Formats: sequence, structure tokens, C-alpha cells
Amino acid sequence: MRILINSLIVMCLILSSCSSDPYTFRVPVDPTAANLSKPANNSQCLEVEKIKFEWNKSENTESYTITIINLLSNEVTTQNSSTNTLEVTLPKGQPYSWQITSKNSGSSKIAKSEVWKFYLSGEAQFNHAPFPAEIISPKNDSKVNTGSIKLSWTVSDVDSGDTHKFDIKLDKVDGTTLISTDQSATEKNEDLSAGTYFWRVIAKDDKGNHSDSGIYKFIVK
Repeated sequence: MRILINSLIVMCLILSSCSSDPYTFRVPVDPTAANLSKPANNSQCLEVEKIKFEWNKSENTESYTITIINLLSNEVTTQNSSTNTLEVTLPKGQPYSWQITSKNSGSSKIAKSEVWKFYLSGEAQFNHAPFPAEIISPKNDSKVNTGSIKLSWTVSDVDSGDTHKFDIKLDKVDGTTLISTDQSATEKNEDLSAGTYFWRVIAKDDKGNHSDSGIYKFIVK
């Protein structure tokens, strides 16, 4: 009986020593999304050699990845940073969007910030083309039911006083057939039969400038 009691005491001591092991398991902590700061959304950056991007530090984050997209050519530029600021050289006279992805090596999850846009001037300009229209619906490669389909989009512009009109192109081949011209509304309803459709929005301002959203595709079931 005494041997059994001694054995239990030894086991308790062993378990107690294990529980104080400093290498205890810790639940991974996911990073949070960064808040963008500069360049400001829908702003104009005058001619500079490098664009300085800044954002607020996000929680539980070890590193950041910046994704910059040329909104005319769709060329994507990515760079990594361990701090909340980064300088990047970009072609001038072009519109861009940018986004920050927060990462933590202790977590498999990432967090993405909002997407902001800016225009990098080649030199000071009095007026700029609107940013390419941002498609709201139908989303690219989405599927919708037959009937009345709502096409919708938004547009932004460095020049806040400009007014905009839109040309809509839609067909089953390459999105080059004009179905509406110089409309002011940022939506249009179309009765469509089953099939695959391609469409695009041409945004025009009252100064004669224009931009192209690029081709989007959706399927009507």
C-alpha cells in the first residue's frame, strides 16, 4: 500500500513539472487589416520619382505586402515590407489602385485593407480622365438567372467637379456592341436570354476625357 502511495506522489510531481513547461501551446493570433493613409483615395500625385505609400500599423502583423495595379494596363506590382511605409517607382501619367495585405507567420490567415485609387501625373495637369468604372454587378465570371439583368457600376475622378456619362457595350462575342450611349445613370436593365455575355463601360467626363473598364464576363442560366 505504501508503495502505491509513493508511486502516485511521484506521478503527481512529474505531471506538475510538465505543466510548468515554458513551451506551452499558444493559439495562433490572426492579423488585422491595415488602414490606408497616403496617397489619399481618388487623389492626384504630381510628378515624383517615387511614390511614398503609408498606412497605419495593423495588430498581430509581422509583414505587409502592397499590391499596386495600373488601371489602364492591368499590370500588377507587388512588394513586401516589414514597416508601414514603402517607396515605389511607377510609370507616370497613369491611374493606379493599391491595397495592403497583413501577414503573421503564426497564422495561416491574412487580412486585406480597402482598395484606394490615385492618379500619378507625368506633369501638372488641369484635368484628368475618370478612373476606369468599377463593376458592381454582375461580377466577373458570375452566374445570373434569365430575365431582366441589372448592369451597375461606379466611377470616381480626381477632378471632383467633373460630370460623367457612360457608353455601355454588351454582346456574346467580345463586348464591342454598343447598347447605350451618353447615359448619366450608373445602371442599366437588360432582358437577356441564356448564354455567356461580355460587357464593358466607357466613362466620359465633360472635358472630353474617357476611360475603359475593360471586359467583364457573366453567364445567364
